Amino acid sequence: MIKKCLSAAAALSLLLTGCSFGASVDSLLVPPSLSQEQEQIYQALQNAVGKDIKLQYPTSGDYLSAFILSDFDRDGAEEALVFYEKTGLSAVENPLRMNVLDKDGSSWRSVCDIPAAGAEIEKVMISPIGNDDDARIVIGYSVADQYDRVLVVYDYENSALEQCFTESYSLFDIHDLDGNMTKELLILRADSSGAKSKAAVYSPDADGQYRKTQLSLRSSCNGFSQVLYQNQEDGSAVVYADMLTGVTTIQTELFRYDGSSMSHVLTDESAPSETMRSVSCLTLDIDSDGTPEIPVQTVFPGYEGNAADQNIRLTRWMTEENGSLTEKYRGFYSVSDGYAFMLPKEWQNDVTAVSDGITGDIVFYHFTGTLTEPMQELMRIGMASDRETRDSLIEDGYKLLHSRGNAYYFMNVIYSTDSLYLPESKLLGCFLFVNG
Repeated sequence: MIKKCLSAAAALSLLLTGCSFGASVDSLLVPPSLSQEQEQIYQALQNAVGKDIKLQYPTSGDYLSAFILSDFDRDGAEEALVFYEKTGLSAVENPLRMNVLDKDGSSWRSVCDIPAAGAEIEKVMISPIGNDDDARIVIGYSVADQYDRVLVVYDYENSALEQCFTESYSLFDIHDLDGNMTKELLILRADSSGAKSKAAVYSPDADGQYRKTQLSLRSSCNGFSQVLYQNQEDGSAVVYADMLTGVTTIQTELFRYDGSSMSHVLTDESAPSETMRSVSCLTLDIDSDGTPEIPVQTVFPGYEGNAADQNIRLTRWMTEENGSLTEKYRGFYSVSDGYAFMLPKEWQNDVTAVSDGITGDIVFYHFTGTLTEPMQELMRIGMASDRETRDSLIEDGYKLLHSRGNAYYFMNVIYSTDSLYLPESKLLGCFLFVNG
């Protein structure tokens, strides 16, 4: 995967954390340097369409380069798909264009050049869809703004790009949903007007016509953050869709496709609303067991009705079981620092957490009634962002658990005769690290 210097996800992270800079985000999106082969393709493109062009880059997905090399027509040789903007066109012409170049011996030549179907390239996927093994070029475009999007499926054959399917979307993906060893096109559409949002599955028939199967979701939303899949024994998949229900909130819906119809997985119609949480708490497979977990946040003991320390939240990791949401873990989850501490069973109902105002540590106590009463300290989690602080924590008896770049993760178990005291060896297995 070729990434920009600052991905769209990173830009969103800056916005969510409230950081502000003198430069705009656009000024931080510096195109990467071209490789030698890309330079050759770029020169061939300029020879074909002129030099008044500017490369354009998809804003999300696996393909983040202006250049995509793949064997689109299955002739045994790679073609190059290039996105660019041409200047000097009339006002009615779309400046965003797509060009396919083929390699003729050791040199590249342009064989196809068409206007794009939108103003900006949001996402590109290259994959077979349905029973045909030929790879489709699936491109999602922003039309007017980030909420107005259109998806186009292209077939590349005989040196030409042909549009074979078009549909509006909020989020799309390609996955084998029904376990039949072929992939379907999944499209989600948001509707914030009060109507239910929609999920639809598309698959081409023998004549190339895309058959549609649709499901009304149980909520309206402003958009979708992501989809994850839980693979079943029969090869089918349960879809976990994170929905943007407000400026700062998301919730998750679960559904499946059996090859002919779509259905909700959770039997309780109100279940999705029970997953409402902060927009930063995306569903993820926290323990890498193949089943996504939904991080639903509540409060630790002692915080009921207390607005203080709202960053110290108890997270309940929920999964689907027999049509219902079931708690798999509970504990402390730091989204920004990328780790989770799952409370051992002995601690689940009688331990609370407090932020140390001096050190910044997350401190776990045996909760006995109120946060203002004396409590027995059981363990603390510390962070260091430089070697000096790291070495100081080690000298103070903290144990280094994990490091990632300049981030160092520590724990410090406080020995006591308290009934909830647990040795370091048992608590070590309660830590999980994400995002690297």
